[in-house]
Amino acid sequence: MRYLYSEYDQPIATDYYYEARHTVNDHVPSVPSHSHNYYEIYMYITGSCKLFVEDRFYDVKRGDVVIIPPYTIHRLTPLETEQMPYERMYMYITEACLKSFQFNEHSPLHTLELARNNRRFHFRISDADDYEAIRQCMFKIAVNTRKDFYGKEMLNRSYILQLVTVLNQNVVNELKPHGIIHTNPLMEKIVSYINSNYTDDISLDLLTDMFYINKSTLSKDFKSYTSHTIHNYLVLKRVSVAKQEMAEGVSPSQVYLLTGFKDYSTFYRTFQRTEGMSPKEYYTHVCNV
Repeated sequence: MRYLYSEYDQPIATDYYYEARHTVNDHVPSVPSHSHNYYEIYMYITGSCKLFVEDRFYDVKRGDVVIIPPYTIHRLTPLETEQMPYERMYMYITEACLKSFQFNEHSPLHTLELARNNRRFHFRISDADDYEAIRQCMFKIAVNTRKDFYGKEMLNRSYILQLVTVLNQNVVNELKPHGIIHTNPLMEKIVSYINSNYTDDISLDLLTDMFYINKSTLSKDFKSYTSHTIHNYLVLKRVSVAKQEMAEGVSPSQVYLLTGFKDYSTFYRTFQRTEGMSPKEYYTHVCNV
């Protein structure tokens, strides 16, 4: 197992990796759709923005935490009606790192996986003390990144365990989703269709016939909703799933058949272009071959 402490080292699912940050911008940046090899725990503090996760927009407010699982497509969209400083905290952490905290039947990863399986990403932390405990733990980890002292790693691990435990308590107690914005129900349905049928030969013509919408409107609205063309979003989804399959042990020579690519050469070129490494290199890293 590799022990990494910066995303610039290109961490993958099997690495022991975590990183926390506290950032402030004078305005909300527009972050295009992407996915990570690890969990992102996002805490909104101030500003006006929407988070797009998989096929839905979420209206985030102070007190909210968004949990974005590995290989989950998401993006950040500013609200044009208001310009104010954008402050947030977020933590990246791999499944391998989370598993290192497991003892007996107690697993900090289990609840996060339960939320993922139920397609639950957005959580309202109603208890102010819980929200502050999560924020403080994340902030302390972020501050410690810039320091070097005896016991730093063990102290950070104590913060991670407290953060995830308190967060999981709130995830378990959450019964209803909050903050979903149905800005364009038709586009939501189309994105959901692509996410569920990414192995099919999905084209603009197919979607216009299926959802009774003309090509120009579909192309324009889809780009506005996802920040991608239909083709590029489909490719992004296929590559994200391919990364997940390879992390679970499926070889590159087999994974392209499971993710909708017509042949290996197309898969190879696409993966190399989007990930900066070949499928074999990625597979070797995640499987520790």
